[in-house]
Amino acid sequence: MEKEQLLSPKSVYLLGINSIIGSGIFLLAGKIYQDAGVFSLLAILFAGLCLTLIAFSYSNMSKIYSENGGAFVYVKNTFGRFPGYIIGMVTWILGTVSLATEVSALLTALKMLIPNLNVKSIGVIIIVLLGIVSYFSASILAKLDNVTSVIKIGFVVIFIVSCVWLVRGVNFTQVVLPSTNAKGGFLAAFGTIFFFFNGISFLPVNAQKMENPAKNLPKVMLRVMATCVSIYLIIHAVTIGVLGNHLPNTLVPAASAFSKIVGSIGIPIIVVSICISILGVIITLTFNTPTILASLAQAHEDVPMIVAKNNKHEVPTLALVFTIIGAIILFLSGSFVFLSGLTVFMSFVQYISTGLSNMKHKFLLVGIGTCVFSLVLLFSFTMEILIFGFSILFFLAFVYLFVKEKDKLEKK
Repeated sequence: MEKEQLLSPKSVYLLGINSIIGSGIFLLAGKIYQDAGVFSLLAILFAGLCLTLIAFSYSNMSKIYSENGGAFVYVKNTFGRFPGYIIGMVTWILGTVSLATEVSALLTALKMLIPNLNVKSIGVIIIVLLGIVSYFSASILAKLDNVTSVIKIGFVVIFIVSCVWLVRGVNFTQVVLPSTNAKGGFLAAFGTIFFFFNGISFLPVNAQKMENPAKNLPKVMLRVMATCVSIYLIIHAVTIGVLGNHLPNTLVPAASAFSKIVGSIGIPIIVVSICISILGVIITLTFNTPTILASLAQAHEDVPMIVAKNNKHEVPTLALVFTIIGAIILFLSGSFVFLSGLTVFMSFVQYISTGLSNMKHKFLLVGIGTCVFSLVLLFSFTMEILIFGFSILFFLAFVYLFVKEKDKLEKK
C-alpha cells in the first residue's frame, strides 16, 4: 500500500487560493455592481472581514479537533450525533453542489468563445474525467491544483498591471445605480460575495492530509483570506475604474476591460485564463468532497463504513462515486445562479454551526461574531433558496429520525 504524502503549508495555501478564487469575481462582478454600485467594493471588504472572523472560528476548532471533516467533526464532538450527522451531510452536499456550480460556470464562460458548445454533454464528460483521475490518485489533483494556482495568480497580476492605467476616477462617482435600492442592494451584493469565498470551509476537511494541522491550518487560513480579499478588491476596483456603469452589461467584465488594452484578442485570452481559474476550484472540490462523505462513514454516523473504504491509491472509492453522480445530477438540473445561491445557503448552515461550537468551547467573541454575521446572510437569500435549503435540512432530519426509529424496532 502506498504511503499517503502529506500536504505542506505551501501546498495547503495554494489549495486554499484555488478553492476560493473561481467563477464568482469574474462572472458575478456585474451583478454586485448592479446591486450596490461602487459600494460593492465596501461589500467585498465587509464580507471579507466577516469571513476572516469565520476563518478564525474554524481555526479555533481545528486546534482542538485536527482530524478530517471540518464543521462536521466540530459539531459532532460538541453537540452530539444528530447535529453532527446533519452538518456532515450538509457539508458533503455543499461540496457536491459547488462542484456542479463551478462546472456550469466553466462552460458558461467557454460559450463566449464557442457559442454552439454542447454544455450538458461536455459538463458530464468533465465531471466523469475528474472522477477517473481522482480515483487513481488524489495527489495528481493536488499537483494540478498547484499548477492552476500559479497560472491563476499570474493571470491576476497581468490583468491588474495592464488595466490599472485605464482606470478613470469619474467611474467611482456613481455611488449607487439609479434603479437600485441602496440598503437592499448592498445586502444582495453582500450575500452574493459570500459565494466568492465559498471554498474557505473546505480547507479543514482534509486536516489529516496536512503537515501538523493544529499549527499550520489556522495560519494558512488567515493568509489565504488576506490574499483573496486583497485580490478581489483590486480586481473589482480596476474593473469599475475601466468600465464604469457599463460593467453590468458584459458577461465577463474582466475580459471586456482587458480587450481595451490589447484589442479583441483580449477577450479569448482572459476567458481562457478565467476557465483555468475555475478549473482550479473544480479540481479542489473533486479533491475535497469525497473525503467529507468518507469522514462521516469513518465516524460511524449513519453512513455505512464501506463508503470510506480506500482503494490501493488511498482514495475512498464509493464516496468518490456518490460525489460524481450527485454532481452530475445537480449539474443537469440546476442553473448557475440558483446553484450559486444554494451553495451560500449550505455555507451559512456550516458557519453558524461552527460559531455555536466556538461558543460552547468558550471562544465567545469569535463564536458570537460568526453567528451574527451568518444570520445577516438570511436577509440576502431569495425565497426560492430559503424554501429549497430548509427543505433539504428537514429531509435530512426526517431520514435520520426514520432510520433511528427503525433501528429501535429491529432491536425489540
